[in-house]
Amino acid sequence: MRLVRNISMVVSFVSCLVFSTSARAAAEKQGRQSDEALKRPVTVADAIAMTQFDDPSYNVGRLAGHRVAQFSPDGKQFLILVKKGDVQNNTNKYSLLLFKAEEALRSPRAEVLVSFSSNSNRPGIQQSRWIDNRTVAFLAENPGEVQQLYIVDCRTKRVTKLTNHATSVVSFAMSADRSRVYFLASQRLVPLFDEQTARAGFVVSNQTLVDLIAGERRFASDRYCDLFVRKRGAPGEVRIKTQDEIVSDSISLSPNGRYLLLKAGVGQIPEIWGNYEDAWLRLITRGTSSFQNHPLIFRYDVFDTETEQLYALMNAPINRGHAGFAWSPDSRSIVMSEIYLPLTGCEERDRALRQSQKFVAEIKIPSRVIVPITSKKLRLLRWDSRTNAVLFEPLESLSGEVSSRKLIAFRRLATGWQSVPATESETGPDENLDVLLEEDMNTPPRFFAENVRSGQKTLILDLNPQFKDLRFGHVDDITFEATDGHTVKAGLYWPVDYVRGNKYPLVIQTHAWNAHKFLIDGPWPSAFAAQPLAGRGIFVLQFEEDLSKISTPAEAPEEMAAYEGGIDYLNRHGLIDTANVGIIGFSRTGFGVKYALTHSKYHFKAATIADGSDEGYFGYMSILTSIPIHLPDMEGVNGGAPFGDNLLSWLKNSPGFNLDKVGAAVREEAYGPLSLFFEWEWFAGLSRLHKPMELIYMPDAPHLLTKPSERMISQQGNVDWFCFWLKDEENSDPSKREQYVRWRRMRDESKGN
Repeated sequence: MRLVRNISMVVSFVSCLVFSTSARAAAEKQGRQSDEALKRPVTVADAIAMTQFDDPSYNVGRLAGHRVAQFSPDGKQFLILVKKGDVQNNTNKYSLLLFKAEEALRSPRAEVLVSFSSNSNRPGIQQSRWIDNRTVAFLAENPGEVQQLYIVDCRTKRVTKLTNHATSVVSFAMSADRSRVYFLASQRLVPLFDEQTARAGFVVSNQTLVDLIAGERRFASDRYCDLFVRKRGAPGEVRIKTQDEIVSDSISLSPNGRYLLLKAGVGQIPEIWGNYEDAWLRLITRGTSSFQNHPLIFRYDVFDTETEQLYALMNAPINRGHAGFAWSPDSRSIVMSEIYLPLTGCEERDRALRQSQKFVAEIKIPSRVIVPITSKKLRLLRWDSRTNAVLFEPLESLSGEVSSRKLIAFRRLATGWQSVPATESETGPDENLDVLLEEDMNTPPRFFAENVRSGQKTLILDLNPQFKDLRFGHVDDITFEATDGHTVKAGLYWPVDYVRGNKYPLVIQTHAWNAHKFLIDGPWPSAFAAQPLAGRGIFVLQFEEDLSKISTPAEAPEEMAAYEGGIDYLNRHGLIDTANVGIIGFSRTGFGVKYALTHSKYHFKAATIADGSDEGYFGYMSILTSIPIHLPDMEGVNGGAPFGDNLLSWLKNSPGFNLDKVGAAVREEAYGPLSLFFEWEWFAGLSRLHKPMELIYMPDAPHLLTKPSERMISQQGNVDWFCFWLKDEENSDPSKREQYVRWRRMRDESKGN
């Protein structure tokens, strides 16, 4: 009996233990669910207010990975630049954060070195660089100002303004002793018309329609700059006149201060450049030789500061990709990566290689003798003055899962350039410390310091601790088959309150999916609003577009097939309501979306095209004589120039000639006057057909929206737009009353047609 009682007691104890454990687990799960329920979904305002790492390469979609910090020359300090939007004040705040390297792995502390806010399309702070171990130079502006050059003392925090130019300073280079500063500044707007033209008229040649209507030389002024020098002790800056148009891009001064590297516009493309096998170069050189205006073709120029002579570095165009450069410590040469080499002055065998490949090469100064080093795809980091080695990292690491820490070194020996092992002293300013940015599609970016040898890692900066109070839609990296059979990759954002078995609306966002980045709105802020849409109970599918058939008649049909395949994939899994599908096109994918709206058999209920490529007849004619660089592209997708028999191809393929087939409510966003021309054909045509259409014009907006107010117009406008058309929901904000009156009228009129 005692044994039975003992067994019974044990069973009872175990039962209580199991019950207690189960109850505790259930209580913990319920607690987590309760905590989650207290959180609110992400909004567009949250996306704008998100603190982000600011870097030109990172901003356009590339991974940050390693080497994201700017170390001082002695390696004892490093800088990180961050930014965040302020919706209430319509500004973007930029902060340059200073860290002590010795504290990074033990007790990291971010010190705000300097902060500026901007209410223009320019950054509040940019192009920060160490001048010495104590001084940092940078460009900056506050609201209502134009951008100027500053320096800050890292010990005293004293900020000194070095320029007071009438227009914005866009790039600078400073001599080692700080006695001279060269800078590029935005050009003043030049009137096209004067008293003479009022009497005799104005002869139109290659001016853009935008410039002719405005009466000012705006198109070139937005792309080119004037060059100035400011010398110590001199009363002010002096303009350096150049024959070539200087592009508003970074400039670089050789260590000895004699040579200045610039990027210049090419007035007329040399015919031989059409022999490069690069598809883009062939496209833009084909059929444009008779035109004199090529605002997107550049080359490198060198300005000799002693003789004040400007000359082309070499007879080759600049690669649009990952080109980089580094001066030799003695200033007698410059090494460049991912560049085209000239097709003249070389043997036939070398010419064939130069036509098909890009190179790392040394260009000697001032002789301009070119010494090829390698054709490997490498990202140039620096020329190490201590070991006289040039350091690179594999270019593939910029788009892979993890940026490679392995360095590749080349050293110039008596027999020529040779690949050599990178020494420990060459791995960085502090060979034991690396700073990296970690993120993925479901994890917001955070900065870590890592001991390279031991692997010890320490969190040094959580950019957005407020995210713990927000509910994010889960994101999956998916692959599916398009309706034409090709494979498509995309990111799937799940509705925040997803309930198994329910079917939800879908919004397709086109462009640049990257599973290794945290994309709260999309790859860029223009138009996209992935998490805010997921927070409103909508599936979002972020596509990775295929550019292999760009500028050919197959481009748009292939993109359309990808959109259709995504709809089929989600429908097969019982996730979406195919009667409520929306789509957003931005930039290049605006063309693919317009094609799908006019040629697909699938139903799209609502669409947005933001600052999108048009490839239409009206846009073609509006730039025919002023921006001929786009003509081969527009002719390529439509089967030739729209004259004679080729016009039949345009009638069949061009979306603008097929507007009667559009069944979606269409919202267009035009950023700036030139964009307005490309969106006008659809606005006018759909309005004439009494189809639901609205055009939102932001006259000062850049291609990648910057100002919080413009981001709210675009991104929040799209959240409202798709909730209205796909879910029949309206925002209760009284300020939006007119918006819904307008949309309800569109909906009623469309039902009557």
